[in-house]
Amino acid sequence: MKDKSFKTVWILVILCGCCFFGCSLDNYDAPNATLTGRLLDAETDEAMPTQTPNGARIRIYEFYKGEWSLQPYDFWVKQDGSFENRSVFAGKYRITAEGAFAAFEPLETDISGAKNLDIRVTPYLRMSVSATAGAGGEVTLSTRVSRSAGAPKIRTITFVCGKTPYVDKNTFVKKYDEDVNAVSDDEIVSKTYSTTLTGLTPNTTYYVRVGAFADNAGSHYNYSNVLEVKLP
Repeated sequence: MKDKSFKTVWILVILCGCCFFGCSLDNYDAPNATLTGRLLDAETDEAMPTQTPNGARIRIYEFYKGEWSLQPYDFWVKQDGSFENRSVFAGKYRITAEGAFAAFEPLETDISGAKNLDIRVTPYLRMSVSATAGAGGEVTLSTRVSRSAGAPKIRTITFVCGKTPYVDKNTFVKKYDEDVNAVSDDEIVSKTYSTTLTGLTPNTTYYVRVGAFADNAGSHYNYSNVLEVKLP
């Protein structure tokens, strides 16, 4: 009986010791800085529309112990082109971004407290969007596409309609893809593309936008702004 009691005491001592050391090892400082900003179109100086998630992302590399980290910390840009990360450790960082825009030289900056940083990029494509609501549950969308110099080949123009402002090629109630793979880019940018989305509910508010895909390894789309449309 004594042997069992002795063993029980030692087991409790070991478990308490593990808990103590485990807690002490986890006693790190919490993130103490915030990074906010916008992806700006370098030509228009306006925020660049995208989708979230799986649209544009910010990648930050920390300078630690005399060298740049190899593993980035990534987070998504919001639909309106803004971004925010409230879980950053104060320090020196190299910052870049990936999306439907030309590559650019990474930015280097110190981050502490509340840091705001706008990143200017050159989108592959830019789209206008107009919408006309029709009777019988339909909406007609039109767009003109412009292309930056050196942008990849335009493959698809996508018209989307959803029930919330967060509408894109992955989140929609109606979508139409115009395959322009066989059309030259010069011809694409010279004309207006339109389509009518049908089967919508009358007397309902919808949100529409246009996206376009120029060939890129990340399969990122460029987008127009979102329009609100009230069907009669």
